[in-house]
Order: sequence, then structure tokens, then C-alpha cells
Amino acid sequence: MARKVLSIQSHVVHGYVGNKAATFPLQYRGWDVDALNTVQFSNHPGYGHFKGFRSEASDLQGIIEKGLLGGLDIQYDAVLTGYLPDIEGLRAIGKTLIKLCEKDHRVKWVLDPVLGDNGKLYVPEEAIPVYRDILTHGAVYLATPNQFEMEVLTGVQICDLASLKQSIQQFHELYPRVQNVVVTSVSFHSAGDSISELICACSEQESRRAHYFKVPKIDAQFSGSGDLCSALLLDSFLTQNPAARDLCAALNQVLSLVDSILLNTFELYKASIAAPPLKINDLRLIESRELLKQTTAPKYVPIKL
Repeated sequence: MARKVLSIQSHVVHGYVGNKAATFPLQYRGWDVDALNTVQFSNHPGYGHFKGFRSEASDLQGIIEKGLLGGLDIQYDAVLTGYLPDIEGLRAIGKTLIKLCEKDHRVKWVLDPVLGDNGKLYVPEEAIPVYRDILTHGAVYLATPNQFEMEVLTGVQICDLASLKQSIQQFHELYPRVQNVVVTSVSFHSAGDSISELICACSEQESRRAHYFKVPKIDAQFSGSGDLCSALLLDSFLTQNPAARDLCAALNQVLSLVDSILLNTFELYKASIAAPPLKINDLRLIESRELLKQTTAPKYVPIKL
């Protein structure tokens, strides 16, 4: 039987972010995906304009509790949560998933705390204490904040490797029930300096062993890459032998695969237009399906933090 995952994220009709960035890669790698859409937009807001609507908190909670769990009695192996723009919806889904994980300890919850990026919130500020409460009381197996979200959740400004390590230590102290954390897209630079590489770090609550990877930066901004990364981390990490899971090895494999997909997307855009754009709105996931099929050899060397 295929592993089953409930993915609770945004949905766009056109493009690849949220559930559109997660569903196809997970299905292609053997997961049976139930996708619950927290919003339905024509496209992601990065285009500068969009149309659509948000799902009501009561509808989302009813679908999960009365439909999927109560009515169908579905046994999930994992839950993946991403963009939840509505505070009431975030609270309701948080309570529901906390109960689910307490009832069935086999369920692994991968939580991407989508708050914002590059110093800017995407959601109301009231979402911050709700996420902190979920991370404190929920049974989150893996959290995947970006640099800005990690700073918001820990109160530690990340400006170098020492402060990155401090933020991870603070995260473990504040949220001891979160078993694993991956901090994505960390960059250290002064105003006006170009960024040649990104840092991605991981740490396990039990061992407190933190490592980081240096990943060369592609000269473009991609929408949906974080959603893709979280989905592939769920796959890579949870398909390992449960008795010997290695977060560092899983992250290395995922970074290598995501880098290959982003490079392929970048090259396809370069081939189709006169000048490569600095901002790429849509990943070329379908054109990268052969990459998804493969077990990508790790490209990077983990460095102890």
C-alpha cells in the first residue's frame, strides 16, 4: 500500500506553489496525497495580481474531522501543513492535528510555519502566537522555517553562523516537542553585497546535533521552491528506516534534487526568452519529472554547526 499524506496548503489554478508544488512530486515518488486547499487563487500573489477566495475555518475543520477522519476513517502516515492565512483556520486545524497526532503516534506532522520572508509578514501578526502555541503543544515531527520565520519564532536575529546556531538552540529550548528542525534559505550579507550561496541547516531535538550546507545560489528568485522543499523533505526523511532516520542525509538529498529542478527551470526559461528573468513565477515541475523519478546523489558536504 502507498503511504498516505494529508497536505493542507494553498491552491492555485495556474502555477506551482502550495499544494500544486507538493502534490505531483509526492505522488510521483509514491505517496497517496489528499490535498486540502486553504485558499483557491487564480495564481500566486507574486504575479502582482490574483483572484480567488479563502476557505472558511469551519469548512476546513469539518472536512478533516467529519469527512476524512470521522466519516472515512482514513489512517494517514503523515500530515504536511503550509500556508494558512486565516487565524481561526490556523487555530482550528492546529487543534485538530494535535488531537490526531496524540491519538495516533504513527502520524508524522511536517509543519512549514508560513509567516513571511525577507523581513515581511505574509499573514496577520496575530498568527505568530498561534504558531508558537502549536509548536509548543503540538506533536510536530519536523518544522521547516525559513530564516525570517526562524527569527520571528525564536527572537534571535540571524546574521552569521554563531547566531544561526543560537537560534537553533533557542528553538529547541522553546519548542521541545518538535523533534526536528530545518532552517532554509539563510543568507549572510551586508547591504549592497551580492549573495553567492545560501545556508541550509538542520538539527535534531534528541541529539542536538546541528549541521549546515552551503548551496550555490542561482541568479534568480523562484516562487514555490520552499513548498517543494518541504514536500520532498517529508518524502526523503519519512521513507528512511524509522529506526535509523538521518535528517542530515535526507536534507542533503533534497537540496541536491531541488537544486537540479531549479537549474532545469532556469535553463528552460533562458531558452524561451531573450534574457533570463531575475524572478521566476513558476517552477517547471512537469518538465523536471525525470529528475523526480531518480534518487539524486547528494551534492553537498554537511558541516557541523
